[in-house]
Amino acid sequence: MKVSFVLIFLLFFSTVTFGQVRNGWRSVYDKEGRLARMNYYRNGRTVLDSNLFIQYYTGNIPKGLVRGEIAPNAGCVNGNISLFDYSGMLTSYNIKKGGELVYDVDCDYYGNCKSMWRELFDSNSGFWQCDSFTVNNSELVIHNTKSLGVAVYEPEIPINLNNSFACKLVIPVQGNNAKQGIAIGWKNSDNYYLFELMFGKYYTVQYWEDGVYKSVTDGRQAIERLDEDQNEIVLKKNDQNLIFELNGVIEMVLPVPNLKGEKVALVTRSRGNARFSDFIMKYQLTKTDYFFQQHWVGKGSGFFISKTGKILTTYENIMDANSIRIRGRINKKEYVLPAKIIRVDDVNNLAVLQIDDKSFQPFDTLPFGYSNRPPVSDSKVFCIGYPNALSGIYMEPEVFEGKVMPGRATTSDNRLLELDFRNGMIGAPVFDSDFLFLGIYSSKGLELNYSEMIDFYNNSRLFIANIGKTERRIVSPYKGRSYEEKYRAGSELVVIIESSVFSLDPPSDDEFWDE
Repeated sequence: MKVSFVLIFLLFFSTVTFGQVRNGWRSVYDKEGRLARMNYYRNGRTVLDSNLFIQYYTGNIPKGLVRGEIAPNAGCVNGNISLFDYSGMLTSYNIKKGGELVYDVDCDYYGNCKSMWRELFDSNSGFWQCDSFTVNNSELVIHNTKSLGVAVYEPEIPINLNNSFACKLVIPVQGNNAKQGIAIGWKNSDNYYLFELMFGKYYTVQYWEDGVYKSVTDGRQAIERLDEDQNEIVLKKNDQNLIFELNGVIEMVLPVPNLKGEKVALVTRSRGNARFSDFIMKYQLTKTDYFFQQHWVGKGSGFFISKTGKILTTYENIMDANSIRIRGRINKKEYVLPAKIIRVDDVNNLAVLQIDDKSFQPFDTLPFGYSNRPPVSDSKVFCIGYPNALSGIYMEPEVFEGKVMPGRATTSDNRLLELDFRNGMIGAPVFDSDFLFLGIYSSKGLELNYSEMIDFYNNSRLFIANIGKTERRIVSPYKGRSYEEKYRAGSELVVIIESSVFSLDPPSDDEFWDE
């Protein structure tokens, strides 16, 4: 992790910086127009746990993402770190709290991931929910004044007890109250499965189902291998059995219980202080786990080209993408919707997506038009999209204003604009002052204040076919309106294209076809 931090810090020193802001996000870009860092400011000061660093491997595929509080000599202190391979597939992910690693995931080339929760109680992770407890001297201490004291584990990534797992908990012997243990399948005080130690010398296994108490052991059992300082409980679950070990000795092998709840808890049934240390849980993640559903990476921008939910973007934004979704805002309400690829044209760098959600409300009308005439050199243009699309943080779309460069400055199919380049804007639409569609923002020019667009005029038949129209000219209903009205309408037109870092539902070959 230190290596990744050093690489990202080197990128930071090579970035182009902008002026300070007092309230809101401040973004820093590198010399290629790619987002390098974001900070959130309140009253001119950085808010902790709000920094975002990104290092790119190539194009718009991030190699690493660090999010949280960053310390110069310690790397990520509070937050999470994601590392990616050359294709954008997640290879590792971890969460740190107070400088300590509390969650770690390692993924292989095929996307198979192993996870580990790790609590050495060197700092309060905030994952334990308890009426009264402290975390100090590498211990969690429940201060119990009732018949039952509970600390429920609720990490950022929920535990799936249906998986095979291995769990370890260390319980100190000295200075502890009479009864303390670990509960799995915790739902509430009427439903849980408890492995409990008594006086550091005995153990019991028992469970509560809908408030009815049942004992698995025949009374309390003597611990076979005693330790004067601490007892180590290990629980191992596979498809058929739940194995209970104490201090390296298998005490019981049980059939997998029917767990009512989905959480793990530390429990004491005696008044006084119950002490716990070194909680570790490992298991192989499955594709149904919450972890796989929540990790997405922004690919770039796109925009609606039909009232029924078709979206036009660049082929580069969906190339090698896994499951796709789009993020935007309509009527000041943010939405996230799944989308599917219905057409790709890699030669012309275009792709068409379709919203794949019945809850999508179609547009009454689209605000832009188009013309069969090329734009005039030096005419005013604007592009609206998401320069920070790859950040994973939804921000309002931004408008970049510029002008059309002379025709001799264009490439074979692309037109050069005097318009600031930002990597996350790739796929965003470019309009003239009459809200006529001129093309798609596609790549950087020779310098950061120049951009290329896939030109509508040179590819008009292709664009019109994708838009689904037959007319060669359409006047924008926003012609003659103020720029503020045009920007407001355009902000509801554009979306962020996001891809899962895992192949959740790869499309079949017949869903792809070239123009």
